[in-house]
Amino acid sequence: MQKKGVNLLQLIQNELLLCITNSKPITMKTIFTFLLSISFTALFAQDIMFVHTATAGNTSADLTIIDHPSLNGNASAELVVSHVWNPPGSPGIYNEHRTGLYYDGSNWGVYNEDGTNIVEGSSYFIYIQEGSNMYVHVADAGNQGSDPSYTVLNHPDINGNPEAQVVVTTYYNPNNSRNDFTYGTWYDGAFWNLYTEDASTIQFGDAFMVAINGGVSVPYRHAATAGTISGNYTIINHPTLNGNPDAKFVFMHNWGESGQPSNVIVNKILGAWYTGSNWSIYTEDGSNFPENSEYDLIIYDDGLGTQEATLQQVALFPNPAENFVTINTENEITQVEIYNILGQTVKVVQGNSNKMTVDISSLNSGTYMAKVTSGNASKTVKLIKV
Repeated sequence: MQKKGVNLLQLIQNELLLCITNSKPITMKTIFTFLLSISFTALFAQDIMFVHTATAGNTSADLTIIDHPSLNGNASAELVVSHVWNPPGSPGIYNEHRTGLYYDGSNWGVYNEDGTNIVEGSSYFIYIQEGSNMYVHVADAGNQGSDPSYTVLNHPDINGNPEAQVVVTTYYNPNNSRNDFTYGTWYDGAFWNLYTEDASTIQFGDAFMVAINGGVSVPYRHAATAGTISGNYTIINHPTLNGNPDAKFVFMHNWGESGQPSNVIVNKILGAWYTGSNWSIYTEDGSNFPENSEYDLIIYDDGLGTQEATLQQVALFPNPAENFVTINTENEITQVEIYNILGQTVKVVQGNSNKMTVDISSLNSGTYMAKVTSGNASKTVKLIKV
């Protein structure tokens, strides 16, 4: 959607330029199409992740209806949701209930799993599928773990990758199942798993929307250490979020791999809030935030959408790579920056060709983001080091 919007805008701009160059009249139709394309471009750039607020007009009992052009009438849409306490314009409203997603035949909505009335004024970050970064997981006998409190998320984009970012939301359809449990993820060395924080049994037929980082978003893993915790919240330090009250992200508790300090149970309803300088994750019931727990974030970055539309042809091979990765673009590469999963710069290489080979032998195995820059254009792509 993003690329189509920007390509349309470029075509109309070219038409306007051609009219001016050839002294041809600019018709009202051309102007209207140009303005319409700008509107569509802005829509496509902003609607991947947005804020939904429950109001008297969109709420009925335990459900608040989402009104969005990409979702309305689209039964096959895929999306995930996270609580947000104080998006711009909101006084800050708690919803101390687990929420899930529901499709009523014409609209998607967020509902309270326990059946209590949705809290008017409560807000939610909504992340809509872009490309193939989401799928529906249904618990059944084939994916049940050795313990019935977890179900195996078998997906090629995350299998074998402990650094993957996975965010999950319960989904009432297709099997009409309320699912009032708190969930977390953990990695068993080969597969990602979804588990109930209180060890309750996951019922066959329970459905989940699963989001994997991709598209116009950046991955981040936050560790709630003693230095980041203040009472019932943990402060996030990320350049895309810092000082940005309009930032948007969805998140999930990640128990980690066995034997790590992050092996902490977090049977709490969580939300996001902006402190005035940083975004944080907090406990809805006001209890102390669990130390050493970790969280996977998928952060919306509007800059990535613009960059991908400008610098479209970027290829990395091999990927995964062990010692060297070759990067090809349609334009001369001026710089390559590689970031780790924490958003830290681990390597910067200058270039002067549209094909260059980068030595990554010194990097630890894992997932990285490579930002390829060509003049004023750039694109960020995933790089896996083995």
